[in-house]
Amino acid sequence: MRILIVSWEYPPFVVGGMGKHVAELLPALTRLSTQENNIQIDVLTTRSAGGATVEKVTDQVTIYRTDIPPIDPTDLFNSVVDGNHALEERARRLREVHEYDLIHVHDWLTATVGIALKHAWKAPLIVTIHATERGRHQSYLPNVMSQQINQLEWEVCFEAWHIIVCSGYMSGELRGYFNIPVDKISVIANGIDAHPLQTCPEDEVKRLRKFYAPNNEKLLFFVGRITPEKGLQVLLRAMPLILTALPDVRLLVAGRNSEQMKPLLEELRVAPQVELLGFISDERRNCLYAAVDAAIFPSLYEPFGMVALEAMAAGCNVIVSDVGGLSEVVHHRQNGLTVMANNPQSIAWAVEQLFEDRAQAQTWREEAQRQVSAFYNWDRIANHTMELYQTVYQDRLNTDW
Repeated sequence: MRILIVSWEYPPFVVGGMGKHVAELLPALTRLSTQENNIQIDVLTTRSAGGATVEKVTDQVTIYRTDIPPIDPTDLFNSVVDGNHALEERARRLREVHEYDLIHVHDWLTATVGIALKHAWKAPLIVTIHATERGRHQSYLPNVMSQQINQLEWEVCFEAWHIIVCSGYMSGELRGYFNIPVDKISVIANGIDAHPLQTCPEDEVKRLRKFYAPNNEKLLFFVGRITPEKGLQVLLRAMPLILTALPDVRLLVAGRNSEQMKPLLEELRVAPQVELLGFISDERRNCLYAAVDAAIFPSLYEPFGMVALEAMAAGCNVIVSDVGGLSEVVHHRQNGLTVMANNPQSIAWAVEQLFEDRAQAQTWREEAQRQVSAFYNWDRIANHTMELYQTVYQDRLNTDW
């Protein structure tokens, strides 16, 4: 079975979780390949951050990076569609060498090429929907571009033989927004490689702790995109309440362009207790997870909750909004704490709860690490994905196009 995976992102071009998801799933998929069950995977992606045009990763996996026209931020939708034309042209050249049994695209960003190739090759199309435009805007489509993206999301779901989502919450979104039949959707969670998250040298953990908490202050940590849907503004509004009960708390905020939150910090008079770190490397993030007392993810919308999984794998206590996929990853008082979304008072309550009983917090951390290892390892995710590939492949063999 030969599969063409089309992803807008793939290392070294990684903006969100999509590129990382594809890159980490591939090795686990190829571990399932045997002489009797041989799988070949070609990954077609953009060359937006450089990288080799052709990269042989393993005997089973080859990456094909394609130059696309420059993206116009003022016309993102049509820029992405233009990029899809370049990807489609490259895919057609690949098809001259290899026949493909399945096409697997990710999100609306590669929907156009997936739909075109499906009809040209009469090959089944699988799409993974990582998030929806309506979901990002709390069910509202604020402008023409959002309406165009929403329409393309519906179209690729309609055209797909099968759809993968990362959570039951996302399955509900697609059924509600696009009237997708439940049996057309498979929930396959994202996976995580826990090892890199647990390898920060102890000396570095101690150094960070001493640097950010010289007087043994309590450290909270937020990491993520600085966008309204991630809820940082809600966490900052909780800080005056937290500081009233726990004056020795400090908050570290990591995320590109986090300095845009300075006016709100000044307005709330919490600037001395909040450190804006800007963009940080994965290595530094992992060490901070080990150094802080808790990570807080106050999202208003979260299709899955990978950030929470990363913190849990690193052995960090987590406090998250009870929304979306976060609700399926973090279970209140079992492996962390959940709070009401968009509610500063709820966040402040959870922080007090966390520090009230350190022994209980340790129990939550241990249970979180156990669940990450048991349920979110890539081999388990790859097995579910391969089973779906096999099912769709057999269905196609038994179906007249």
